[in-house]
Amino acid sequence: MSGSHSLRLRLLGVMFALFALGLAASFASYRLEVHDVIAGLHARTLQNQARELIDALRFERAGAVQVHLPADWRHVYADPSRQFTFTVFGADRRPLAWSANLAHPLPYIPVDARGSVGPVEFIGVGAGKQPIVAARAPGGRTIVVARRGMSRDTLVDSLFEEDSEHVSVLIVFAVLALGLMWLISGWSLQPIERASREAARVGPRQPDLRISAGGLPREIQPLVEAVNGALDRLSRAYAVERRLTADAAHELRTPLAVLNLRLQRARLTGSTDWPAVERELSQMGRLVDQLVDLARKESLSYERSDGQLPLVNLSRLIREAAAQVLPLMEAQSRRLEVHMPDVVRIHGRADDLRDMVRNLLDNALVHGQGAVSVRVIAAPAADGMLSIEVRDQGKGVPRGQEESVFERFHRLNAQAPGSGLGLAIVRQVARSHGGDARFVPGQGCIVVQLPRAPAQEPAARARPRLKSAPDAPITEPASTEMHHDRSQPEHF
Repeated sequence: MSGSHSLRLRLLGVMFALFALGLAASFASYRLEVHDVIAGLHARTLQNQARELIDALRFERAGAVQVHLPADWRHVYADPSRQFTFTVFGADRRPLAWSANLAHPLPYIPVDARGSVGPVEFIGVGAGKQPIVAARAPGGRTIVVARRGMSRDTLVDSLFEEDSEHVSVLIVFAVLALGLMWLISGWSLQPIERASREAARVGPRQPDLRISAGGLPREIQPLVEAVNGALDRLSRAYAVERRLTADAAHELRTPLAVLNLRLQRARLTGSTDWPAVERELSQMGRLVDQLVDLARKESLSYERSDGQLPLVNLSRLIREAAAQVLPLMEAQSRRLEVHMPDVVRIHGRADDLRDMVRNLLDNALVHGQGAVSVRVIAAPAADGMLSIEVRDQGKGVPRGQEESVFERFHRLNAQAPGSGLGLAIVRQVARSHGGDARFVPGQGCIVVQLPRAPAQEPAARARPRLKSAPDAPITEPASTEMHHDRSQPEHF
């Protein structure tokens, strides 16, 4: 694959580069240290020799100089093959005496007036380069001591070559270390390879499989958690799609069969019952619309958390839903009352919340009796929730079926209009907003609980509300909001 790379090889390359850099730095540091050692060795050796020669000097009245050395040192300074040499200079910088192994005196080197022994200097070029030290002798005289045949670079190379014999052992250990790095990196990456195999097994036949984070490095675990979260969302979306397909096939089978029979009868008799056909088509269209709407709401519930949803005015959404249902209420000579503050803010999707309230009112209209009231209880509560109550004067849901009525396509009365999806949509919207929906046992009342927005969140500036006559829907401009509670219910 273009642009791919091996993490194992990359780690090994970084380790090798660091090792090589450290080895080079060690060699450079060692060589510098050898230079310092050689300089110190020269200085200590030659300076000690100068002091011993000064102690051995004997000066005669005629100005001659005698050097009285021990027998072993006389042999050293007399043997041409030995490396140490010296020359004694008078106050006039003329050589007075020098070692027997010198054909010519050493060059004169002045001594710094601030000390008795000067620093090590190198004279000559190439192989003849040698260290030399000058020391102050009595009577203004100067003694110069040198060491032939051993320049600084020669000594450094000699010591470096001697100690570099150990480099072969170091190289062996380096090769072993790289091999160990290769094995350790392979062992460390085994959990990642295992996670890759687990991810490869996830598919339509095994949608619930997930990548195990056990044994993975801490740096990889956030990625695994993100992938598992993505797989969870995809799995839920896939389940929603399969359920939508299955529900649509199941529920459309009967009306399609009925429609097919009507068309066959029309072909045989030559007479078509168009009102019945239109009724069947309308029922199927409403069923498909509700299924698609429910699937969309389920999909949206996985996309964002409640705190990320926009801030909406629930009271306004309820009034809009009530205005939509009003014509149906009037057709049945039933009354609709709304009890709620003018502004109740929650985080949510306005369209879904409006559909939820519309389905609640439709349920009360189709399955309930008498007047219908909507009440929003928005008083501050310890759990931070508010309640929406939709109540009618009917008997409500039989005991023991308060939960089953929220299932898809569940209808208490098979002859009643509708597809049995309205309450499923209500609960789905409530739960996707962090709440829930339930029936009050023995009463024609359903309660939806939703989390209210924190009190410190800003509200829109209040504007006057337009009032209508009793028994007419209350209308308002799109931006109209109020902040005081109503003392009297709104009658529709």
